[in-house]
Amino acid sequence: MRKLLTGTLLITLFGGFLAAQTTPDPAVQEAKAKLEVVYDLGRVFGFIHTMDKEQKKLALTLLQAKALVAIADKVLATKRMEPKTADAWLTEIEDKILKADQLMFVDELAIERASASTSGSGTGAGATGGTSPVQSYISGGPFNPMLDATKTLGKDFKAAYDYLKAKK
Repeated sequence: MRKLLTGTLLITLFGGFLAAQTTPDPAVQEAKAKLEVVYDLGRVFGFIHTMDKEQKKLALTLLQAKALVAIADKVLATKRMEPKTADAWLTEIEDKILKADQLMFVDELAIERASASTSGSGTGAGATGGTSPVQSYISGGPFNPMLDATKTLGKDFKAAYDYLKAKK
């Protein structure tokens, strides 16, 4: 009888653990939505890198490359990226640096990659062990996914930065 109770208790506790793991925390969901612009900024650098390498007719000018490196330098110097800052830099890239045909290509690439993605939003909230980037942001800690060279976004940002720096 004791083994049965212990087994039942373990199943109940494990079931409760699973339920706790799958129930989204409203604060985390809200933060993820708020922080999506930060991830978009990082992705845009990767998309621009792809565009410049693969679409010769859309190649960046020297002036564009310098302007993008200037923004990337600011990104690299930022330990805690705020959505307002990321949005301002993204707006600058879209409105002042890229030409209409370049922006259209970047947007189409973003849509293509988003629809091909099966892993969710990629905001790092599913990180195992330690504190996720979103949790770090919520608690007031550092947050800049472009600095994390262990993740795809960080690797893509660094590759784009190195490429742009060599181009200018």
